Amino acid sequence: MKEKMVMFTVSHIRIISAKHVLKLAGIDAFSVDKTDSAHAGLFGDIELYVSESNAERAREILKEEEILG
Repeated sequence: MKEKMVMFTVSHIRIISAKHVLKLAGIDAFSVDKTDSAHAGLFGDIELYVSESNAERAREILKEEEILG
């Protein structure tokens, strides 16, 4: 399975919300935390990935739910 990043943020709450909304829509998602723990979120992002075949649908859902701007 090939993955595609559909959003990034520094907010753990936004990532959790996005994963929940996508799960309800039947889309599996996973996040990769690339923040620097030594600097309290000043550097890096948390990235959200879905399968490439679901990427466009996932972005549409996240925009509808006002999670993705």
